[in-house]
Amino acid sequence: MKKVVITADSAADIPKDIADKYGIEIMPMNVIIDGTEKKDGIDITASEIFDYVGNTGKIPKTSSVPPAEYTDFFERYTKDGKVVVHLSFCSELSSTCRNAKMAASAMENVYVIDTLNLGGGIALLALKGCGMRDNGLGAEEIYKNLMQLIPDARVSYLLDSIDFLRRSGRCSAAKAFGANLFSVKPCAAMVNGKIEVVKKYIGKSKAVRLQYASEQLENACNIDFSTAFVYHSGVAESELSEIGKLLKNKGFEQVITAFTGCMISLHSGRKAVGIHYLTK
Repeated sequence: MKKVVITADSAADIPKDIADKYGIEIMPMNVIIDGTEKKDGIDITASEIFDYVGNTGKIPKTSSVPPAEYTDFFERYTKDGKVVVHLSFCSELSSTCRNAKMAASAMENVYVIDTLNLGGGIALLALKGCGMRDNGLGAEEIYKNLMQLIPDARVSYLLDSIDFLRRSGRCSAAKAFGANLFSVKPCAAMVNGKIEVVKKYIGKSKAVRLQYASEQLENACNIDFSTAFVYHSGVAESELSEIGKLLKNKGFEQVITAFTGCMISLHSGRKAVGIHYLTK
């Protein structure tokens, strides 16, 4: 049986130590800043984007990874006789997935999955895929099993401000105005491949973040307690520690904390926090 390589777009925001531990290969996505293309996590970081926005008032743009870049990326592994299972950024938000599939269609031994998600909705599937690989499953079986898990992802972010989301065109200006006017902290979730504001919190940032964290599992059934991701874009370590302890007390075996990458930070803005997990 050919060796399976699990790959993912950088919008999964998998920390390097976790990617190295599990053997997940990352395809960097593109950020356009002052007309120059930069690679997410390689040429530019989320912190640098926040500094740029603070200094210029301008929001960088993103661009899809072209098919030719995917071809080169996949060939790193297929030329050595390996099979690739690639977990792609949501097709409803970018043409990146389409381009990955276009590249794969002209190749053998590449399976592309449209996760209809971002962040942990990709990362958690990648970890599951690695477990299947390590248990001896072949690429086609891993692909089919992961496709079945896509609806089980629970992905949301509590935003400290809706300004970045408004500027990126992911929500209406009216919603943004209302949220900022009344100091509302919106909770944005992935719903059927789209970003939707599902709840609005009012209060001081720290208290609201802890309230959001405590509520994330209240209405969930059949939670997969193996792993939860806590993503953030500049939240204090003390708060992240409290959230991590809360999730551990709820029963999660592993809680992975990660700073959001460029693709997510361009929409979430500073001081957002997200809790992502799977059901079963």
